[in-house]
Amino acid sequence: MTNLKENAHKKLATNALSGMVANVIYMVSRFLLTPFTLHYLSLAEFGLWSLCFIILSYAGMGGFGVNSTYIRYAARYLAEGKEKEISKLLSTGVTYMFAFSMLFMLILYFAMPLILDRFHVQPAQRDMAITLFLGTAAVTSLELTLGGFRFIINGLHEFSKEKTVSIVGGLLEVGAIILLLMLGAGIKGLLYAFATRVILETIACWTIARNLLPSLQVSARLISREHFRLFIGFGGKVQLLGIFNIFLTVIDRMFITAISGLTAGGMFEVARKLPSTAGSISSSVFGPFLSTAAHHEGTWDGGKALSFPERTVNYVLIALTAATVAVVPVALLPILPFSLPVAPQWIAAAATLFALILLMTFHNNIKQESRLYSIELRTLYLNGIRFTNIINSFLFTFLIALAYPLIHAWVGKEYTHAAEIMIFLSAAYAIQLCTGPMTMIFRGIDRNGRELEYMLVQLILMVIWIPSGTKMWGITGSAAAITCSSALSTMFFVWRSNLTFKVTLPEFFNRTIAPIIIPVLPAIAIATTAGIFEQTDRLQTIMLVLVCGTGYVLACAALFWKFTFEEAEKQKAREMLPFSGRKA
Repeated sequence: MTNLKENAHKKLATNALSGMVANVIYMVSRFLLTPFTLHYLSLAEFGLWSLCFIILSYAGMGGFGVNSTYIRYAARYLAEGKEKEISKLLSTGVTYMFAFSMLFMLILYFAMPLILDRFHVQPAQRDMAITLFLGTAAVTSLELTLGGFRFIINGLHEFSKEKTVSIVGGLLEVGAIILLLMLGAGIKGLLYAFATRVILETIACWTIARNLLPSLQVSARLISREHFRLFIGFGGKVQLLGIFNIFLTVIDRMFITAISGLTAGGMFEVARKLPSTAGSISSSVFGPFLSTAAHHEGTWDGGKALSFPERTVNYVLIALTAATVAVVPVALLPILPFSLPVAPQWIAAAATLFALILLMTFHNNIKQESRLYSIELRTLYLNGIRFTNIINSFLFTFLIALAYPLIHAWVGKEYTHAAEIMIFLSAAYAIQLCTGPMTMIFRGIDRNGRELEYMLVQLILMVIWIPSGTKMWGITGSAAAITCSSALSTMFFVWRSNLTFKVTLPEFFNRTIAPIIIPVLPAIAIATTAGIFEQTDRLQTIMLVLVCGTGYVLACAALFWKFTFEEAEKQKAREMLPFSGRKA
């Protein structure tokens, strides 16, 4: 058992690195694929394909708790030498997800007329839309049902093998899309390529899982009521958080498509592609924080653990405060179809006062909470946000500085409006992603309520601000609303987390916020350079982006090394270099 634990710990860095490499490859492949796809598909068709995955994200909600159950209990059974229990776990999970997938397909089939009307799908596109919606749902159902093979591999501490399958499968999908579009398959070619990837990845994961654990099998005889309880019990908490997270990731496109139509949804999808894929690089390193936090035993001192009624009162106070804060700017916008009984300024002032009273009440309630005493977890918390902010500031400052040249080089000048939207979304992603280490640490110490509070604030702000911003300023207003929602909810989460880990605001700023200033000067330099040279064609723009990008990377690396990294961090970086000459 000790050797297994040591082996899992040694593979932690390799597994995290494989996740980052996989995301980089995905980002590059999708970056190159999008303009090719838009050459063969209209913007409305591209928006329709995006809409398919907004709908499918609801099916994906069913997988969050199940996936975590696979990983956690496969690792536990392996450590305890109970390999037969892994087969029972897998067999029960396959049955559980098959039932869920069939229910989802049934609901989707009968809800199809409502979906087509709600998202303004034109009559000429409805037959194609039905084929795409049901086809992608069938493929996703297969992926959900047999996805346990993938997560059993992760539970056996072979995350890098699973990521290798994802890389190969993703590249094969890209190749299939290119071939099918060139052969005239149209938007259906995307569906066929998607199905091909899922089938091949499923076969590969099953083969790898069987090689790692020859006794692994799926059988109706192995279905167990005990393991059903694991999926429903342990997976339930993660499931709730997963539902919130999925809803938050698609709510913007739902509002935009419903209010402004498929074309606007397609433009927004183009604008969010680069920030989204860049964000996947940052988020790929979050996983190890959960396991690291779980290995440390912190002590909760002072105060008390709040009862369920007390926690419920706090959730209500948080929701009311967020809703009241959201009302303040909306009351001042001329978007309501009716006249207010009093002046908007008075409504905004009253909402501000009420929000302050609610916030003070909430603060008094949480004063009696216990605080966490753990030097290791406190250090992990600060360092996690620090390094996430370094990565985020490096990536997203570049996207903001070269937003227009990047869009022009990528998909052409006819999508210039997407650059303006991308600037807002890059800021939103940079802010929101710094919460990644916090959420993983709180999951590791079994304090999921903190993440629930954060998501509750973000959800309420987005539900009120995104429709308001979209009606007032179009999809640019949507992006601005997303940025404001992310900023305010993140500030709340940081405030709550600092109280838990006993971190003062000056300490938090110096440790985690100050490093993000470093990329600003190189960003100003490349933005100025891009503004000087006239961009007459896409080839010239591509060259300009490459030159500016190279200069930006070199300048940021030098500045971070000189002014940000501490000596211990520099030594760790030297050890990770492939030419360092050090052996693992």
